[in-house]
Parts: sequence; structure tokens; C-alpha cells
Amino acid sequence: MKILRLTSPLTEGTGVALAQQHLAKYGVLAKTAVDGIYGPVTANAAKRAKYLLGYADTAGTYDATLQAYMGGKTPPTVAMRARVAARKRKPKPSLTLGERAADRMVGWYNARWSEKPAGSNIVPQLSMLGKDLKLAAYYYQMGYAWCAYAMFVAFLCEGSTAAKYGLREGKFNALYTPEIRAVAERGAYGLATQSKTTISKGTALLFDFGGSNGTEVDHIGIALGKPGQVVKAGGKTWRPGKNSVVTVEGNTSYDDDLGASQANGGCVAIRTRSLTVIRAAIRVQ
Repeated sequence: MKILRLTSPLTEGTGVALAQQHLAKYGVLAKTAVDGIYGPVTANAAKRAKYLLGYADTAGTYDATLQAYMGGKTPPTVAMRARVAARKRKPKPSLTLGERAADRMVGWYNARWSEKPAGSNIVPQLSMLGKDLKLAAYYYQMGYAWCAYAMFVAFLCEGSTAAKYGLREGKFNALYTPEIRAVAERGAYGLATQSKTTISKGTALLFDFGGSNGTEVDHIGIALGKPGQVVKAGGKTWRPGKNSVVTVEGNTSYDDDLGASQANGGCVAIRTRSLTVIRAAIRVQ
């Protein structure tokens, strides 16, 4: 068996379907996700299986060794059993939906997800992920301003009801920031506004960079901490001022210049934003 991993284009075939069936039998992949395509959902299932089995390296790859461990044909090593026991003694703290979505986007930043070709508004990895999530072709083919798409895809991967309403069911336009704000202000479809004083990791933030006299919103991202909170993410330490917040955003720039908007920079990046440009803080369910 060859090693299965995330590729571009995604690996497909009966071998992938068989691997997915083993992952589903092991309980880390939904049976409905068995589609013969090795996408991010399947890769995350492989990572989960490795974590439960006691692997030291829980990369999202699948091979014959993992299959043998899952099926009980190969007994776990002493070191693997020790890791399993340690992980049971010290379970990871439970993360909120927003925190998980934020961490997912930080992973995209670490992997340098960006438009290819530059200026196309198409991020190959996000496009493939949307297809893997079985979104409509309009969404996953991209070609539009994609900051909201990236955010809601991250939330959808973590089981968000609001993302399902927007991206799957079309209850609201999940690509249009003014409508996202209006829906949140009504407290509809799993979105609700909250005070800027309650911003924390996982809060969605709508920005207005001054292009419409301060009455509109034109960009969105996710907070990585409270205002003024020092954040360690992406291999760096981010130190915002007391009136700023660290965020992770799609369709922005790697250049973290607080004085410039960089709203349409073509990549997933970590930014520092002044509270003065935040027009709405939103809880996403």
C-alpha cells in the first residue's frame, strides 16, 4: 500500500475508499464521508486515529502500518501504550467552536495558503477543501473576495450550525460581510453580536477600513485573543497594544502593518488590528 496524504489534486480511488472504510470502522470517520477522495476530512481522521493509538507523530497520512494497528493485527509498542496512558491522564482542555476554527485557520497560515496564481482570488487548498466538504461548485471554485468563505469553511469543518446555514443551505449570503452583520444583529441563523469588550479567541470580527464613511463592513476574521492579549501563534509572539487585537484572516496580507488595511492581500495571515476598525464582534454557533 502506498502512503496516502493530502495532494494537489486530491488522491482518489478504491484504495482511498478502503482506507476510509478502515477509519470509519475504527470510529474516527463518519460512514457518510467514505467517498474515495483523500481530502482534509480524511486526513484529520487519520491524525485522530494516530493520536488515539499513541503515535508520537500524528501527521495526517495513512499507510499499511496504521491500518494494521487499527485492525489489531500489529500490537502497539510500549512507547505507544505509554503515550495513550499519559493522554488519558492529562486530557487536552476542551476548546470552544470558535477556538477550534481559529486554530484551524492558524494551521492554514502555517502552511502559507495563498492565491495561485496571485490575484486570482483562488486558493487551491481552500478550493479543494470546499469540494471535499461537498459545497456547491460556486463556492469551491472561488474567484471572489474570499475572507468570509475562509472563515466559514473553518467553522464548518468544526461543525458550526451558522456555517451550515450559510454555505450549505443558503439561508444567508455567507460571502457578503454586510449581510453577515445584519444577520448577526438579528440574532439569526446561529450568529449573534457581542460587545467588543467581550472579544476573545474564536470571536468573529467584522472590519470597516473607512471606504464607506464608517457605515459599512468589508472584511472579516477571527480573534486569536482578547484585546491587548499577547498571543503565540504561527511560530511568533504577537504583542498588540491595549486597544488592538491579534486576528487570523483570509484574503489579507502577510505584512502586519497596523496603519494599512491590507484587506485584499491574497493569503491567510495573522494580523494585529486596532479596535477602531472593528464594527462588529460576532459569536458564531
